[in-house]
Amino acid sequence: MRLIGETMHTRTYYRFMLIMSSLCTVLLTTACQTIGVIQPTNAQEQIKAITPIPSPTATFASRIIQPTPTATPKPSPTATPMPTVQTGITGYSNSNHPVLAFYYPWYSTTTWCSCHMSDLPTIQYNSSDNTTISRQLNWAMQAGITGFISSWWGAGDQTDQNLAKMLALTPTIEQGTGVHFASSIYFESDAPALQGQSAIISSLRYVLSRYASSPYFFHWNGKPVIFFWDPLGGGRTLAEWAAIRSQVDPNNQTIWSAEGVDMNLLTVFDGIHLFSAAYWGILDGNINAADQKFRTEIDAYNQTNHTHKIWAAGVLPGYNDTLIPGRTGTYIVARNNGTTYRESWNGAIASTPDWITITSFNEWFEGSMIEPSVTYGTLYLNITQQFTRQW
Repeated sequence: MRLIGETMHTRTYYRFMLIMSSLCTVLLTTACQTIGVIQPTNAQEQIKAITPIPSPTATFASRIIQPTPTATPKPSPTATPMPTVQTGITGYSNSNHPVLAFYYPWYSTTTWCSCHMSDLPTIQYNSSDNTTISRQLNWAMQAGITGFISSWWGAGDQTDQNLAKMLALTPTIEQGTGVHFASSIYFESDAPALQGQSAIISSLRYVLSRYASSPYFFHWNGKPVIFFWDPLGGGRTLAEWAAIRSQVDPNNQTIWSAEGVDMNLLTVFDGIHLFSAAYWGILDGNINAADQKFRTEIDAYNQTNHTHKIWAAGVLPGYNDTLIPGRTGTYIVARNNGTTYRESWNGAIASTPDWITITSFNEWFEGSMIEPSVTYGTLYLNITQQFTRQW
C-alpha cells in the first residue's frame, strides 16, 4: 500500500517483484538474502495508493528523513521471543477498545530479500503455513492486539484461504493467551476480482455468509465489521457504494469502515480509518492536532445527523518504500528507534478514538511492520503491548 503517490496496484507488478525475489536466491553475491525452508505458494500483489492530505507547509518529498538505523539488516535464524504475558490481567484485552493491525497473508519463502525491503523478519516465512499463522496470532495477542484486518482479494484467492485458516486457528491460540482475538477483512477495492458492482456485491455476500457469524470475526455492538480500502479510488463513487449497500446490507446490519479523509464518506459508510495514520502530523510534529481534527469532524457530523459514526485512529511505526522495484515518489518516515511509534500512539489515544488501527503488522515492502525484525527484534511488539495496556 502507498501512503501517498500514484497507484501501483496490479498483479502484473507484483509478479515482477516475485521474479526479482527469485533472482535474489540465485544472486547470492548481492545484498539479497533468502531462506528456502517451505515450498512457496503464489503470493498476491498488495501495493496501493492513498488519497493524501499534504502538509500545509511543504511537500513531503522536500522533507525526506533518513532511517534509523542505517545498517543493512542481516538475517537471524530465530526470532527474539516475546516476553511472557500473564493471562487474566484486568483490562489487558478490552473489547471496548479494539486494536486492529493491518495484516498481509500472501508471503512465500522466496519473497524475502533486502534488495527490496528495508528490513527482514527474524523468521522468513510462508503465509499459508499453519505454524506461521499460529506464531503471528500468538505474537499479536501477547502484544494486546485484538484482531487483524486481513488483506482480502476475493473468494477462493490465497488471501481468502489464509483468512479461513486464521479464523480456524484463533481459538487454540486464544486458549493459551487468554485474549479474545477477532479479525476482519480489508476489502481491496482495486483487486481485479473485485471490479464492478456485481463483483463487489457477490464478494461481500460471500464474506458475510461465510465468515460474519464466526465469534472470531470482528463485531462491534453485535454487528460484523468490514474495512474498505480506498473506496473512492479508481473512479468509484459514493452513489455506486450506496447502490451496493442497498443490495448487500439494506437494513444496516453490518458496519462498514472506509479508508479516506473525506467526511462525505460518512453518508454511506459507518466510519473512517486512515491507513496512512495521519503521517503528515508525525512529520510536522503535530500528530495530536491531526488526529483530533478527525475526532472533531466526526463528532460534528454525528451531532448534526444524529448518528454514531466511528473514528478509528491509526498508528504508524515508520515507513520506507524506497527499495520497491519500479516505484517512483518513494519516501521515508523515520522510525527513530521507536519514538515515531510512541508519538503516533499518544496522538491516537488523545483523540479518544472508538478503535485504533496499526499500520501495519507485516507490510514488509513498505517498511511499516511491527512484526519482529532483524534490526529491531521485538521492540515494536513490546511498545504495542505497553500502549494497549495503557489504552
